[in-house]
Amino acid sequence: MNLNDKNVLLLTDEQRYELFIKQLFDTKQAWILTDEYGAVMLNGNEGEEDYVPFWPDQQTAEHWASDEWSHCEAKQLSFEDIQSKWLPGMEEDDLSLLIFPGESLEGRIFYPWEFAEILVKKLNKQARKK
Repeated sequence: MNLNDKNVLLLTDEQRYELFIKQLFDTKQAWILTDEYGAVMLNGNEGEEDYVPFWPDQQTAEHWASDEWSHCEAKQLSFEDIQSKWLPGMEEDDLSLLIFPGESLEGRIFYPWEFAEILVKKLNKQARKK
């Protein structure tokens, strides 16, 4: 799967999630969209939850900076900042992560503590392989 391929947005939620995780661990970064108020957020069903969408690279993040988000800019987040700042801050603000949304703005959704656990498990697994 190639992130430069427009068909990447047609992948299943799970396939986009796997691609996101691989890219996150390969490049040690992820991308969000921001405006003058901070990170772009989406409202969940009936406004019960708010999500911050995360993308694996600048190009896919910028793909969404159109129409109602045309004023937004892609912002790079380092792996360390995601772990040490963003996940704790999102937990405190009751926000969830929407990982690499597809064309219909759907994707895998995680609570920050849940995503933090995934990262730690993957880091531990990598450490054992060395």
